[in-house]
Amino acid sequence: MSLSDNLRGIIKEIIIKIIPNESITELLVAIAMIIFWVIIAYLVTKLSKLLIFKTKGFKNKFHESETNEQLTVRKLINNLIRAVFIFWIAIMILKELGVDIVPLIAGAGVMAFAIGFGAQELIKDLISGLFLIGDKTIKIGDYVEINNYKGTITNIGLRRVKLENWKGEVITINNGDIKIVLNESLKNSFAVIEFTVEPNFDINLLYNKEFSEFLYNYGLSNPNVIKMPETALLTSINEGLKFTINIETAIRKHVGVERDFRVHLVNYFNKMDYKFKMTSLIKTIDGKQGE
Repeated sequence: MSLSDNLRGIIKEIIIKIIPNESITELLVAIAMIIFWVIIAYLVTKLSKLLIFKTKGFKNKFHESETNEQLTVRKLINNLIRAVFIFWIAIMILKELGVDIVPLIAGAGVMAFAIGFGAQELIKDLISGLFLIGDKTIKIGDYVEINNYKGTITNIGLRRVKLENWKGEVITINNGDIKIVLNESLKNSFAVIEFTVEPNFDINLLYNKEFSEFLYNYGLSNPNVIKMPETALLTSINEGLKFTINIETAIRKHVGVERDFRVHLVNYFNKMDYKFKMTSLIKTIDGKQGE
C-alpha cells in the first residue's frame, strides 16, 4: 500500500468516527486528499524555488555577482521542476476524483500517438528552448531582435521567450518559432560620430595635443567609455572634410555616449572658434559598425 493510500485510510478512519455515513465520508476524504495534494504542490514548488534561487551565499533574490547565464539556467530548472511536479499532482487529484489516467496513458497506444502528434509544437518548443540556453544564444537581460521584434529578454521559459521593447510592451515568442537571433549584447558597442568641416579647415587642429587631450579627458569623465581614440579620422573630402570619431563603449551604451559626446564636441569647437557642421550619426550594434 502506498503512502497516499495509508494517509487516505487514516483520514477515513478519523472522519467515519465523526460522521458514520459512508457516502459523506468518502466525499470528505476525497476533498481532504485534494486539499492535501494542493498544499504539497504549493510547498514543493516554493521549496524548489527557495533552493534554486536562495542557496547559501545569496543575500537577496540574486547575488550581485551572478551572471545572466546562471540566472537563466536557474529559472529554466525551476520551471522544469514545477511543470513535472504539477503534472504529477494533477494525476493524483484526478485519481481522488475517481479518474485514474495512469493506465490510460500506459495502455492507450492510439491515444498516445494522437497526443504525441498534437504535442509536436510543444516538444519542438521545449527542445528549442534547451538549445537556446545550452548554446548560450540568449540570456536574460540581452537586447535582441527575434522575428523582427526588438527588445530586452525578460524571461526564458520552457516554451516561450519574453521580450520587452522600449515602449514597455511585452512580446511572447514560442521557442520553436525562433530561427534567427540578432543579439546586440555579446560584444562592446561603438559610438560613431561623424562631422564635416569646411574645405579650408586646418586639419592640424584635429591632430594637435589639445584635441588629443580633449578626447582623453572625455574618456576619463564618462564611465561608459571603454576606449577613446587618440584622434579623429579623415574619411571623406567630398563637399567638405568629413571626420569620424569611433568610441568603444560598454554594451549598448553607445547611444548615450554619442549624444553626450556631440555636446562636448560642439562646446570644444565653439571654445576654439572652429567652423564646422555636424552630419548624421551612424549607429552601431554588437561592437560592429552599421549602416
